[in-house]
Amino acid sequence: MGVQDHLSLRTASMPGVVEGAENRLRSNSYLALKNVSCEFREGVLTLRGYLPSYYLKQMAQAAVARIEGVDRVVNEIEVIATSRR
Repeated sequence: MGVQDHLSLRTASMPGVVEGAENRLRSNSYLALKNVSCEFREGVLTLRGYLPSYYLKQMAQAAVARIEGVDRVVNEIEVIATSRR
């Protein structure tokens, strides 16, 4: 089995990675993390969305860091400061 075959097999055998990541984000006590979306491809989990602080951006990454099958997390979450009223 070649490297490409191994990667395809591994990706195909990890169908619950996105669901697991999203469950961790949604069950977190930080409510803002519920709006983060996830995409998984060939061992890379990508996070996308908008959060009000860099702390929450880091918390989102930490929440999904140790999911089986995830080799790397790419955090594309944008920090948008909320306006004070």
